Amino acid sequence: MLKIREGIHLHILPTKKFKTISIQFRFKTLLQEKKVTKRALLANIMDINSKLYPTQNDFRRRLSELYGANFFTDVARYGNYHVLSLNMECVDEKVINETGIVDEVMKFLYQVISFPNVFNGHFQEATFIREVDKLRDEFASRYDDKTVYAEDKLNNLYFDTREQQMTSYGQESDLKDITSTNLFDTYLEMLNEDQLDIYVVGNITESTVLRTLHPFDFKSRALIDENPFYEDHKNKPFVKKIETQEINQTLLTMGLKTPIYYHNKYYYAGLIFNGLFGAMPHSKLFQIVREKENLAYSISSEVDVYRGLLFIYAGIESEEVANVQSIILNQLEEIKNGVFSEKEVEQTKEVIKNELFQIDDTPYSMVERAFSLELIGREHLSLNEWMEKLDSVSRKDIIDLAGLIDLKATYILIGENN
Repeated sequence: MLKIREGIHLHILPTKKFKTISIQFRFKTLLQEKKVTKRALLANIMDINSKLYPTQNDFRRRLSELYGANFFTDVARYGNYHVLSLNMECVDEKVINETGIVDEVMKFLYQVISFPNVFNGHFQEATFIREVDKLRDEFASRYDDKTVYAEDKLNNLYFDTREQQMTSYGQESDLKDITSTNLFDTYLEMLNEDQLDIYVVGNITESTVLRTLHPFDFKSRALIDENPFYEDHKNKPFVKKIETQEINQTLLTMGLKTPIYYHNKYYYAGLIFNGLFGAMPHSKLFQIVREKENLAYSISSEVDVYRGLLFIYAGIESEEVANVQSIILNQLEEIKNGVFSEKEVEQTKEVIKNELFQIDDTPYSMVERAFSLELIGREHLSLNEWMEKLDSVSRKDIIDLAGLIDLKATYILIGENN
């Protein structure tokens, strides 16, 4: 890691594995309800044009001229943080025996970041209106996708704050208060106040990257010293909600509180627990509920390691709700009581190891791992260290962790046509 300015860090991830150079600018700030929707809209607008390339055709034509370079933006929530990313991938000039490609790509990024499609203190109105409508359509699509809808409803039940309840790109109700002017204020705040991590992956040197970054005039900004993990220490009572709609399948979702957070003392046991419980084809939920009892069209579990949430999803028949819930909780009790074999543990560890080996298979996953470690104050953790920590997890570790997991919320969407 190289400190460019206070609050601005450059990370070079050198590798000859890819025929591309990947660049990511990750703007990080604290997660705040009033900011999230604006930042999502800002990301969408910056994805389609800029002052130098004012139409989408101009924008994409320039990318095509850069040997088919790819550019996209996105937003994500990491516990108590919100991150807006600008991502670029271009061909490695050594592969095609050309020079100056990275320089031109950085110039493009400089134009996009430093000179958005803004006039007299507000974003170009036609672009702004179009992107507001598109984002509104995205929110509407979450209602139409009942799996996503059920997950959103569970989040609303499980979490107490709007920041944690809403999606990483906000909420539709905010759109009415966003103007092209106050969106420009959000852009300026991001540009001048967000902590910025710049990642470059590929066969490239630090000196080359620093030279291409020279036009950027980023100012120092205050460091954000906040625990990235959302940890709710309240002993909240269990909550449940049932809703009925005219759909063909009943959706059962369950939210369980866990002490599993990224690379904390429960993390590795948590990976194995989740694999045994519901995340893998050999897991208890998949084998018992779906395969043996034939009670679910689909069933799975996953852990949000920045918020300590174990999320369970099942697509079932409406008359089987109580039965499936009971079986799920019984399987959790079985793990708490040590009803699993060493063979299952070893099988789970091997699957996780294979997944870890795939981290370096794409530039994006390499950046994601590096950024996540940076977020929790660890700059590097080798794959061998990951393997050793996995191997050190004992049967007792898994049982002890399972004993700390507690059901806090259930949302059921009953299918009337079911």
